[in-house]
Amino acid sequence: MNPQDLLEPSRLYKLGLKEEHHERVVKFMDDLTTKGEVNIEENQATCKTIYKKQAEAEKLNHKLNNMVWLALLFGVLCIVIIGIFLFIYVFKPRKQRLKLAIQKLNKEVEELTAKAWAQMAKLNALFNDDIPARLFQASVPLIQMDRNFDITKYEMLVKKYGMWGSSPENRSVLNLQTGSILGNPFVFFKDKVCTMVPHTYTGSIVITYTRRVQTKNGSYNMPVTQTLTATVTKPMPEYSQETYLVYANEAAPHLTFTRGPSSMRGMNEREREKYVRHHEDDLLKLAKKNTNYTPLGNPLFELSFGGLDRNNEVEYRLLFTPLAQRAMIDLLFSSEGFGDDFYMKKDKYINIIESMHMRGRSIFMDIIDFRGYDYEKVRTRFIDFCDYYFKAVFFDFAPLLSIPLYQQLKSQDYIYKNTVKSRITPFEHEMLTNRYNPKNFAHPDGVTDIIYHTAYSGDKAGADQVHVIANSYTRIPHTEIIMKLGGDGRMHGVPVTWYEYLPVSGEGDIQVANVGGDELTFRSLGNQNTIYMRGLIALKSGLNVDINSLKSLMAKKEN
Repeated sequence: MNPQDLLEPSRLYKLGLKEEHHERVVKFMDDLTTKGEVNIEENQATCKTIYKKQAEAEKLNHKLNNMVWLALLFGVLCIVIIGIFLFIYVFKPRKQRLKLAIQKLNKEVEELTAKAWAQMAKLNALFNDDIPARLFQASVPLIQMDRNFDITKYEMLVKKYGMWGSSPENRSVLNLQTGSILGNPFVFFKDKVCTMVPHTYTGSIVITYTRRVQTKNGSYNMPVTQTLTATVTKPMPEYSQETYLVYANEAAPHLTFTRGPSSMRGMNEREREKYVRHHEDDLLKLAKKNTNYTPLGNPLFELSFGGLDRNNEVEYRLLFTPLAQRAMIDLLFSSEGFGDDFYMKKDKYINIIESMHMRGRSIFMDIIDFRGYDYEKVRTRFIDFCDYYFKAVFFDFAPLLSIPLYQQLKSQDYIYKNTVKSRITPFEHEMLTNRYNPKNFAHPDGVTDIIYHTAYSGDKAGADQVHVIANSYTRIPHTEIIMKLGGDGRMHGVPVTWYEYLPVSGEGDIQVANVGGDELTFRSLGNQNTIYMRGLIALKSGLNVDINSLKSLMAKKEN
């Protein structure tokens, strides 16, 4: 594959890349199956029996539940007509027999499940969480996927290209994937984000009063009941997750612009043509108002891609040549990928892509999600995820691949300046910390989720010493009286209870090091009280682990 192949990513994906990758994934799974010594027929027979017995147990449970209700009704009749003794005589033995049958089936299911896990043990041990990335690179060799965030690449992104060096106050890194396209670095971040949002609290009271009612026979007092409701809106923290791509390239170093899904998203060709005819004059009006903007002469591209807030017309045209415009239009309206579902921001050297498809299904999968006792389900789940991973990641890259200048400019070799003292990047410090049970660091008064931040505090015996700060919120109840007019013509105080969220922080210390290897090798050494992820480990300070000895043991096991 040469760089030219990537310039029309949507077309490349459609003409065979999708199928080639799927075949590679299937072959990889077949090879794993062979290496894992799975007897497929034997496992299928075991699982078939498991599901059969589970269905039988479920049926008996349903029968038992129905029997309880019938027995209650029958018991009442027995007490009234015959007496309680007949009820006990009829019901109790049948109930006991059902319970024993269910217990027997559950025990058999448990034993068979253990047998199925044993049949899959060797295969399950072969799964690593970097497999989807390795398969992606095998299908698109021009895109290099890293196992870890190299400290030199981190320094280059921060010092040379201007990327942020640590997470903002309201964010914490849950996972990441780094790499490069023809030497130009990128990072996929998955962040946990805390945002203060307005939350409405409601309170109510019931008032009663009398209303004079006039009838033809006279008048009388009628009692009236009314519910008065009041609301108070106050800020509260809301937590979400965001996955986005950061890509650095020296092309167009002064250019900034943004774009998002256009109004033409989902339109057919005829509807798009009509839309362009209707809005083409808007581009000319914008050019009169904004001296930084000059129409490209391709209104379909301008109105569908956007980027109308660009600050440098010359550099914008260097990026979006006629070839790039055609490729981008094809990407936006193609049915092969996800269409026009991405936001793009260019800020000098840094490009950020955030797509809607990344909001739905994560590309970061834990090893435990691959493993299972049913071979057919494991196989289907693995192939499905690797196919999705390829599609989701490829079409996040697609807007960048559509720009020829990005493929023509290769990043210059970077000389490490040693401005970063830690061995592991701050983002990976956060990533590993986020895998701990929150109880390890949470403030005792915290009642919300946690945003972790970390600070490097030194080096000790080959490991980063890292201070952990766990930011959360405690809440204090308040009651506010809101005056409401009742139907009786009087004002009534309605109490509304709301919560004030105040920040609190817990603290702790961990050690982080790169020991290499894989999780199976690491766990085989008996290290159960540490966090392991793609060769990196984190352990709470105070645990007696010799990092250098552990590295040596991991290297010996690999060899």
